[in-house]
Amino acid sequence: MLIIDSKLYITTGDASNQSTPLNKSSVNGKVLRVNLDGTIPSDNPFPNSPVWSYGHRNAQGFVYANNILYSSEHGPSSDDEINIIEKGRNYGWPNVEGLCNDASERAYCNANNVKQPIYVWSPTEAVCGLDYYSDGSIAEWKNSLLLCTLKGSKIIQLKLSADKKTITSGAEFFENDFGRLRDICISPQGKVYVCTSNGNDKLVEITK
Repeated sequence: MLIIDSKLYITTGDASNQSTPLNKSSVNGKVLRVNLDGTIPSDNPFPNSPVWSYGHRNAQGFVYANNILYSSEHGPSSDDEINIIEKGRNYGWPNVEGLCNDASERAYCNANNVKQPIYVWSPTEAVCGLDYYSDGSIAEWKNSLLLCTLKGSKIIQLKLSADKKTITSGAEFFENDFGRLRDICISPQGKVYVCTSNGNDKLVEITK
């Protein structure tokens, strides 16, 4: 969940039911947007609906930076994704896994206004918490998305382009140092914290 301009944004998974993400009458497999009192904003893309975007499998991390809403999303056995979330857009699942890169996917994407991810992983890393690093304390991380992974048990840095809409490079850090990593947070002072997911969960401050 994330609050932006007095609106609450919520990610929902498909709950292992692939019929729901493309069905705009269902709240599963969506990014939802509601007022803080639970009512539906009048400028949502679909009248009287909390649905902001659809066609998601299992979005996990969420960060708003550079006037852009980024999310990390679990694929099945391939195609974990980083997405830029846009109003009313279709993200393709289950008809599209990752990029629109085979004939049937390209045809569906062209016909259905599908927004492709800006980054994908195959096989999956089980990407989770996501944040944006703008502080200069760790110079090489400046202007990057930072995310943590469960399966990969590491922090991944994704350097953003000048317009903040594409990934120019990636790097990995702390693999298996702390076990499965569930969430990441950057303080106003530029400190980086990760939360583990190992059964004896702890909060770790990252120094580099």
